This record gives sequence, structure tokens and C-alpha cells, in this order.
Amino acid sequence: MKKTVVLVLVLSLLLSGCSFWMDGEYSSVVPHTEPNAQVNTSVTSVANYYQIQTSLVSMIKSGTESAVLTIKYDSVEQAQEDIEKIIESLLQKNPYAAYAVDKIRYEVGTNSGQTAFSVKISYLQNRIDVKKIQEVKDLGEVRKLIVQHLDDCAPGLVLYVEDWKQTDYAQIVADYALTYPQKVMEAPQVTVNMYPESGAKQIVELKFTYQTSRESLRTMQSHVALVFSSAELYVDRSDVPLEQCLQLYTFLMNRYSSYEIQTSITPAYSLLRHGVGDEKAFAMVYAAMCRRVGLDAQVVVGTRDAQPWIWNVVEIDGVFYHIDLLRCVSEEVFAAYPGQEMQGYVWDFSEYPIPEEINT
Repeated sequence: MKKTVVLVLVLSLLLSGCSFWMDGEYSSVVPHTEPNAQVNTSVTSVANYYQIQTSLVSMIKSGTESAVLTIKYDSVEQAQEDIEKIIESLLQKNPYAAYAVDKIRYEVGTNSGQTAFSVKISYLQNRIDVKKIQEVKDLGEVRKLIVQHLDDCAPGLVLYVEDWKQTDYAQIVADYALTYPQKVMEAPQVTVNMYPESGAKQIVELKFTYQTSRESLRTMQSHVALVFSSAELYVDRSDVPLEQCLQLYTFLMNRYSSYEIQTSITPAYSLLRHGVGDEKAFAMVYAAMCRRVGLDAQVVVGTRDAQPWIWNVVEIDGVFYHIDLLRCVSEEVFAAYPGQEMQGYVWDFSEYPIPEEINT
């Protein structure tokens, strides 16, 4: 909906057609509708451009719909010129206004015998939503809030970024979902909207779209959490790391006599509750379980026999041991290989290097 500015010029302060919102008289060349009696209209004095701007920004950030600005200018015409410029600038450049405001209207009248603007703001979003906008200072705070909302299966969040920098929000979500499958049951589709579209200060609206209901996702979280707790108890912390890796593999194999190899939008839940998963599901769950018991495990994205593939690496004493859990399942034997023995696999060797003495 196009944002508009409505101006009403004063013909005469003596033409008072209806009572003002407060205890003074109101003058206007258009019919005035009485506001809801429950609206608590604030009164602020303004004497310059900055004070008008500050008052309007404060209204928008708090979701306020109406206010009275008592004009302390020497010239009413100058005050009108200022408020018109401010409204136009806010709608184009202010992040809160660009995100939340539909229209800003003002009318000129009197309040307690003094010339005043009555300002009314209509919002595109619910007023409460405006108050829920969360201010962040850096990427660390952005990540923290995204994680909190993903853990809560929330439909999204809105951020005010003071010093905005190019950020791949969808990648932040994808990375967290890959690393914490025990918390993110379904990686949502991410939609990003910016208000305004450019500028150092922006409102960033993130929408998370799930195919599964929020209630179901939370139920899944509970089920998966129980399995992860059981896996942790299954591991003997006194054993050497490779033995612990084997124990987690055994734990997974004991859950089902056989697994159905199939992709699911809820990888951890489908794998642990129904025995259904693909190589990504196995790698995500296994890495998370390893980290739960203190092993340094990661998910590796690469190729196997020239086909896209996903598996795990566990670093032990500076050596990266590769574990292709789906291959272990199909061959019915647990195997952890150092990099040089991973024939047919290709990955980012700079991230998971093969020891130099073996390369040479």
C-alpha cells in the first residue's frame, strides 16, 4: 500500500468546527472525527525541526497512533514546512517508518489556546509488533536471536540493525540447522525483507516458513532430546575417542534392525523415531551426538565417486578420521579412516588436511 502524507492548511484559527482531542479548541478545513475515548493522546511542545522529528520517530517506535504537538515556532508556516519535510523523509529513509507505517496525517488547530499539530499515524503492522522489533549491534547478536527463534520454532523475527552489513541470513539458518539437528527439526525456508531497501540503518524482517506445524515441531524436539540423552548415557566416557565413536554407531544400529534410506524434511526426528534417513541425516545426527559426549566431530560436504555426498570427520590428536556412517550401515561394519585412506572421496582439503608426510 502506498504511503501518503495528508496536509490540511489552516484557513483560520477561528473556524473551530469541533472540539480538540485535549481541553483546547480545534480548527480545520475538513470534518474531524472524534477519536476513541480510550486513546491517551500525548502532548509535546516543539520549537524546531529536530524536536518535531524526534517526536514523530518516538511515536513510530512506540507504536503510538496519535499525539498533539504544541507549536512554539515564531512562524506556523515554517513549522508546517518542517513537518511536511520530516514526514516525507521518514517514510523514505527511517527504518521503523518504512517497515511499519502506512500513513502519517497531521492537522493544524489549537490546544489550550496555542497553535498545535494533531498527528495521526496508521500502521501496516500491529502496534505490538512494532514494539517487538529487537535492536542489534553486531552479527553476534543477530546470530544469537536467530538461534533463539529457531529453537522456539518461531515464524520469524524483526531486527533493527544500526550498522547494517551484507549478511546471508539464510546461510546462518542453514548452518545452525545442520549443526544442531537435535534442536532444529525442520530447516525453514527463509524470506528476508529490508526496510528501507538500502542504507546503513535498516529493519530486517526474517520470516521462517515450515511445512510442519509449530506444535508438531516442538513435540518432535522432545522426542529427539530423549534419544540424545540416551545416546550420551550409552557412551563410556573412560574409553578412548575411537571407541566412543564406535559406541555411538552401535547405539544407532541397535535402534533399528534396518534403516530405510530416504530423504526427510525432519531429518533427526525421522531417523531416530522411524529409522528413515539419508546420508545427510546420518551425518548431522552422528556429529551432534559425538559433540554431545565431547568428541570434536563435524559434517563434511564433498563428493563420493564424483557424486555429492555428506559424511563426518572426527579430529583425534590432530588426525582427521573420516566416518561415512551410511556406508557403515550398508556394509554393516564400523570404519574410521584417516584422510589418505578415503579413496573416491573429495572434500575441502584445506579445512580437513591430510598430513604432509603422507602427501609427499
